[in-house]
Amino acid sequence: MAEGHAVHGMARRLRQLVGRPVRSRSPNGQLDADLFDDRVVADARAVGKHLLVSAVDVPLTVHLHLAMDGGVSVRRHQRALDGDYPRSEPPVHGNVAWRLLSATHLAEVTDPAVCELLDEDGVLALRARLGPDPLRDDAEPDLARRRIQNSRRPIGALLIDQKVIAGIGNVYRAELLHRARVDPFTPGREIDDETFAAIWQDAVDLMTIGLGAGWIVADPRQVAAVREALVRGETVPRGPKRYAVYGRAGKPCHVCGATVRAERMGLQRLFWCPVCQESRSAAC
Repeated sequence: MAEGHAVHGMARRLRQLVGRPVRSRSPNGQLDADLFDDRVVADARAVGKHLLVSAVDVPLTVHLHLAMDGGVSVRRHQRALDGDYPRSEPPVHGNVAWRLLSATHLAEVTDPAVCELLDEDGVLALRARLGPDPLRDDAEPDLARRRIQNSRRPIGALLIDQKVIAGIGNVYRAELLHRARVDPFTPGREIDDETFAAIWQDAVDLMTIGLGAGWIVADPRQVAAVREALVRGETVPRGPKRYAVYGRAGKPCHVCGATVRAERMGLQRLFWCPVCQESRSAAC
């Protein structure tokens, strides 16, 4: 499943259509796309792993959730125009739920788990059931802190609960907790303010870098190199993914050399280092 940085990247690509009239179609019939046809795209924003797309003078918003198999592509085209639109539409390939075609760009949403229209109340309800998103300027980290510190559930489960923090997935969970040296089985109520603040800020930093790079970067050396490239305004090539613990069950931790462990927590597999992330109770 795409983590929050990837969904924000999809929203950024869709914003290439903002201010342009579009032809709106739903080739597989999943969406009542006619409402957006010949309308001007107003905005495309991510909230955690959810996408919201709006148009000028359209009272409803398109809500997308891509789950495991969905994707969003946006590309420029050079088709001959007839007024504001190409004379002919490109052929459809795959399970396209929504297609937007402007004079310059073609955007397609394929295989989404959710592709629906929401009114204003529906958008507000969606926002209300999600936790703060580390990549949004309007995020309220104190809301996430309170939800964590009021819970007996393990921090490993809370971090990927979208009602607590929106956008963090399994890779970021594993790497954030390892970087913070926090045992993933620690109850949320035992996470103090300082530890929460460090995890939150690290999430903001890593997800911002991931958005800029287009892939999850968590290794300290890679983080430093990618950060410098982004500051210089350079395109970051996709490098080898180097994780401390994620996907490394049975292999040595890159920091201490201990054997990385894995265990199912909820619906996903959790990875951690028993030495770097020794439980506080065990340490005592």
